[in-house]
Amino acid sequence: MPIVGAVLSAALFLSACSSHSPEQSENQVQETNETQSELVINSSHGPQTIEPTVVSYPADKRVQGVSFSENAAFEDPLEFINRPIFAFNDKLFEYVLIPAAKGYTKVVPDPVRNSVGNFFSNIREPLNALNQLFQGDVSDSGKSVGRFLINSTVGILGLFDPATSWFEINEKVSTINDTLVNYDVGYGSYLVLPVLGQSDLRNGFSTITESVFHPIQYATENPETLYIQAYGGFHAFAPEAPTYEQLRSETDDPYVFFRNLYMQSMLRDQQYPELQNGAAVEPTGVADDAPASPQE
Repeated sequence: MPIVGAVLSAALFLSACSSHSPEQSENQVQETNETQSELVINSSHGPQTIEPTVVSYPADKRVQGVSFSENAAFEDPLEFINRPIFAFNDKLFEYVLIPAAKGYTKVVPDPVRNSVGNFFSNIREPLNALNQLFQGDVSDSGKSVGRFLINSTVGILGLFDPATSWFEINEKVSTINDTLVNYDVGYGSYLVLPVLGQSDLRNGFSTITESVFHPIQYATENPETLYIQAYGGFHAFAPEAPTYEQLRSETDDPYVFFRNLYMQSMLRDQQYPELQNGAAVEPTGVADDAPASPQE
């Protein structure tokens, strides 16, 4: 793991000195209407409607008056590595993870899964606080510390979320990736991680580094730590499994489709970070060049 982190770190800072910007392509088109509650992607199969949650935007939190329609193409210098990893992940999802996820969501009651989600959200609050502090956001950092203290005690080790329901202190996830974005570090290039899926060099560095320094590392010992982290990842994936399966079945080139969907979502999150945490955003004008999620 340290070797992988070192390699990604070196690659990140060598290739991410300058951010890549989307270039136009006649074959990649996506249309998003601010009055729509869904995304419509044009493909060879015709228009495909995708729920906004696929790209992390609740319909009621869209930026009204901002157009995200644009033709876009992305540099993908690591495609020769990414495609084989994507193919491996795709088969792993199809034959192992998606069937397991469907069984998991069917057998485990919603209240139990909600408590599990609360636990994993709470245990990473120290990471949120540190990243917010490094970004100079003392107020949010203090709120994350407060959430951790409240939910770890009153919330019974984070199984419940009284910080939100009683004290209206909402969760604000902040990662190393967000901190790097704050300091204008570019994403480098698109990257597919084994099992973990779509990412980029900057976010991949963030994911691996946070897994090494995750608070669970200090609360448990291996191999239990790895089991808990793997379960946390699977728990987060389970409700999204049907969406992946549906989108996978509706595209000619799933690698390109998910790459473009990820890249456009990442760039849009970067441009409108308030939307990631559900905050309402007042438009200041129409961003005609804002990236969208295209389909070849």
